Parts: sequence; structure tokens; C-alpha cells
Amino acid sequence: MQQLDERVVGMYKSIRQILQKYRSGKLPKAFKVIPNLQNWEQILYLTEPETWSAASMYQATRIFVSNLNAKMAQRFFNLVLFPRIRDDIAEFRRLNFHLYMAVKKSLFKPAAFFKGILLPLCESGNCTLREAVIVASILAKNSIPMLHSAAAILKIAEMDYNGANSIFLRTLLDKKYALPFRVIDAVVFHFLSFTKDK
Repeated sequence: MQQLDERVVGMYKSIRQILQKYRSGKLPKAFKVIPNLQNWEQILYLTEPETWSAASMYQATRIFVSNLNAKMAQRFFNLVLFPRIRDDIAEFRRLNFHLYMAVKKSLFKPAAFFKGILLPLCESGNCTLREAVIVASILAKNSIPMLHSAAAILKIAEMDYNGANSIFLRTLLDKKYALPFRVIDAVVFHFLSFTKDK
């Protein structure tokens, strides 16, 4: 952790108040430069992402998707966007429009989306059908490179069966990709395991 100048801390804490109330318009320049900073996570947490408005979350996702590499974007999705979308669905039983658009925007970094949002959701073991249907609807409406989808199908097929995971699997298979044999084998074994359960 870097020792931060008090003026920097003060500035980002004041930006936090803007982000809590933000609806539309320009964001402060100091916020837009966060992805370019070496200690971007430390600075980001001064703004308390869990308190941002939904519109702020969408704008932040746009900025971070454009300016971070896949690995850093994955951290942003996993630590900031992922918990927020789960909380929102749990509280309101649907996803706020701005958060829906933020998830859609996160697909511009497909590897980061799968590793930062989709797979953690599948691995959590407590993903609700409502969460699965909402996130799957975003997947269904957008094109995703085959290799990223194939890797996700492989991972999900190797997990234990549950309703939410099968929704994601179905959505990705419905895209009718020409899949590598290894992925097809994993999907076949996944479904064959049901016959053994009988």
C-alpha cells in the first residue's frame, strides 16, 4: 500500500460524494485517470464503490473497460461490479437499467467478464435462477468470441449440476458455435452424468 498524500485522499473522498449522487453528465477528470494509476485499486476504494449510484457504476465500467487490460478489468469486475449486481438483484428482484448496461459493457472484455463475473457466479453455489436468467439474457443478446465462450462452457460443464449453471450452459450452447472436441466431450460427459444419477 502506497502512502497517499492527504490532498489526494481528500480529493477522492470529495469525488465519492459526487459518485453517490451522480445521474448524468461529465465525471470529474480525477476519476477518469484512476485506471492509468499504478495504485488504481487503492485510489478506487477511497471513492467507496459500494455507495456509488447505478449511473456512476455504468460510467465507471465504461472507463475501466476502455483503459484497463483484461487482468485488471477482471479485478474491477470481480471486486466492484459483481457484488453490486448480486446485491441489486437480491434487493429489487431485477437489475437496475444502468447496472444491466454496465454488465453489457463488461462483455467488451470477454475473458475478464467470464473470469470476473460469470464463473464466480457459477462457482458460488448459491446463484439464484433469477440472477442466472438476467445475466444469461445479456449473454444471449451479445456476440462473444467463440474461444472465450468455449472456455466458459468447458468450465461450467465440469462443475456440479445446478439449475443456474444449466441456464448459462444452454445460453452459450444456443449460440451454435463450432466448438473444439474437448469442449463437446465435456458437455457430453456433463449430460451423461445425469443418467448415472438415476
